Amino acid sequence: MRISTAWAQQLSVNAMGKQQTELAKVQQQISSGRKVSTPAEDPAAAVRVLDLDKTIAKTEQHQSNIATVRGRLNLEESALETANNIMFRAKDLTIQAISSATLNDSDRLSIKFEVDQLIEQLAGVANTQNANGEFIFSGDLSTVPAFTKQAATGEYVYQGGTQQRALQIGSSRQVADSDLGSTVFDNITSSSPAADENGKRSIFNTLKALSDGLGASLNPTSGEITGDRFLRYGLDYSAATVKFDLVANPGPVTAPIDLSNKLAFAGIEDVIAEINAQLTAGGFNSAMQARSNGNRIEFASVATGAASNIQINNTSGTFLTDAGFTEGQNQAGVVAQTYQSQMTSVLGDLDAALGRFLETRTSVGARMNALDNQESQNEKFVLDTTTTLSETQDLDYADAISKFQLQSIALQAGQQAFAQVNKLSLFNYL
Repeated sequence: MRISTAWAQQLSVNAMGKQQTELAKVQQQISSGRKVSTPAEDPAAAVRVLDLDKTIAKTEQHQSNIATVRGRLNLEESALETANNIMFRAKDLTIQAISSATLNDSDRLSIKFEVDQLIEQLAGVANTQNANGEFIFSGDLSTVPAFTKQAATGEYVYQGGTQQRALQIGSSRQVADSDLGSTVFDNITSSSPAADENGKRSIFNTLKALSDGLGASLNPTSGEITGDRFLRYGLDYSAATVKFDLVANPGPVTAPIDLSNKLAFAGIEDVIAEINAQLTAGGFNSAMQARSNGNRIEFASVATGAASNIQINNTSGTFLTDAGFTEGQNQAGVVAQTYQSQMTSVLGDLDAALGRFLETRTSVGARMNALDNQESQNEKFVLDTTTTLSETQDLDYADAISKFQLQSIALQAGQQAFAQVNKLSLFNYL
């Protein structure tokens, strides 16, 4: 086999080119600190690197969300602490208004003014905003104030959203960053006759009832007709002053009912018949009616719709016993009892509100603990994933430098061999 001079030189050039390519590759790895500079070098490793980078970025976003939620929950905790202090002060004032026999009208008016300020302060707490201008108790409608004061009634009404906002803090875990104002300040279990049909009312209405009571603006007491289970003894109003108003909404339409000096009623149907007769005589039968519901008397508004309701208000100060006998009170006694009843119901509702605040703060604390635990898990996950990523793409400098030196020596040897072979020619021996 004969190898021409040109072919021998080409073989040397190819060998040196290959050595230079390998040397340049190692040099690039040393410069970048990466095993894989391009996906073409190792497609599987390149895909794995991309997946790991994406996972780390997502977990770091979860860590950022945790910091955001923690800041918002800290703000809510601060707001709830302020609201709690307001409730304790309102409770102190209520106890003072109930128990002190030396309070005069001026003293009660002074307490009323402080209660009015507490209402405004609590409204400010309920409409707390974060650094982004979002209302923390408005849920998914964070740009809308949680509570708005109605000009007509002076009551605060919830205007926020119905859904809590939540942020992702883990691959499969979310945490609410606040609580709804309707849950914290509204729909609190109430023992007051002024509660809604579900036995609930807002803390703002409770404080307003306290203010109204101190200002001698008393809520009407609920009237009640009582008897034993089947009214077997009947009801005897022949010597009693028994009056009450039926107030039907929308409207409202107020129908006065007077059962005073009536003969004894044999049973519940006779009472219903008398009430309906008075409603018809007064032209109120198109707005309301009385009817039986088992062994009870039920007053129903004829109107339909969500705003339709009916209320019975005691106007005679008479309370009926099981046997139908009556105990009368003069007007001063009725007012005094109404005041005490209203203040007592306020006190009970304030305790219920304090309980609600405690429940909410407990929930906030639990979420804060969850954030701490998840943050630790995320940190460990990022560390483990980063380690795996490093093993996949980071360069072993000791190994790379050793290769670089070996390939440098190999290239130098190849170049020297080429130089020697290039000198070989028959013409040198002629």
